[in-house]
Amino acid sequence: MKRVLLLCFLVMAFLMVSTSVYAQQRKAALGLGNIALKVDYISFTEDDWKDLDVENGLYVGLEGYGQIASNLYLGAEVGYANPDGQVRLFNPFFGTVNADTDLTYVPVELNLKYAIEVAPNLVMDFGAGVSYNYAKVEISALGTSADEDDWLFGGQFFADLNYKIGQFFIGINAKYQMTQDLEINDIDTDVSLDNWRIGGQVGIIF
Repeated sequence: MKRVLLLCFLVMAFLMVSTSVYAQQRKAALGLGNIALKVDYISFTEDDWKDLDVENGLYVGLEGYGQIASNLYLGAEVGYANPDGQVRLFNPFFGTVNADTDLTYVPVELNLKYAIEVAPNLVMDFGAGVSYNYAKVEISALGTSADEDDWLFGGQFFADLNYKIGQFFIGINAKYQMTQDLEINDIDTDVSLDNWRIGGQVGIIF
């Protein structure tokens, strides 16, 4: 996990250094600041989440960025995903029973991105960041339930393509995120919340 965080920091440093190459650009690609609402498809890559029938779902996020250098933006994103499913489990008293499963995932990210206008009103950006992510797993069956939760450090890489319409923009995004392994009762499960997301966003430029 330390290597992941180091890699994310190196990418962020590269983005800051690379802005000097494009310092002659006079126009801010996404204004002095921007806010966007994102709706994505999220997929967790570990097979364990597939076994619990919660590997895929809908992700909703809100992000905000401010310009800190020519076309370089620093910002944060917070999101929410809550896939649920159903699996069959064996109970020694009742035999095989249906169990409802639920995964709650809330990533809180700090990101750095570089944006450039590749065509009139068409802006591409790419970036990386670090995150602190909340995860909660719940299983319910026969009128009872059990749950476990944890906070996980992580890092992410992403890219977006936006079309500007006056003060507003619409676009598509893609992101891959890596996290620490989930711990249950101080025991490392060797199961991470690594995920990828793809979807769209609408936003406003300031």
